[in-house]
Amino acid sequence: MANCHTVIRHRLDPSLQGTIQHQWKFDKMNVKPEIWWSYLRMNFSPGFEDILDQGLNFGLYDLNNPLERFLFYFIFYPCSHSSS
Repeated sequence: MANCHTVIRHRLDPSLQGTIQHQWKFDKMNVKPEIWWSYLRMNFSPGFEDILDQGLNFGLYDLNNPLERFLFYFIFYPCSHSSS
């Protein structure tokens, strides 16, 4: 996975060629971020997903409209529209 991350970063930013885009950590170094991520997924994500579903249910967002679909991608996938 770390090598995939490096390849993707190199393709997005050629100036990073020859660099490593990850750091190896000891097993216990990742515990706090994993706890935080678990908390986020359990407590924030379901409510946020419900809010997004309301847009579909009330007709505010049309999955079949390419403009609306790409706008959603533009907002929620920031690396896809970098300014460089």
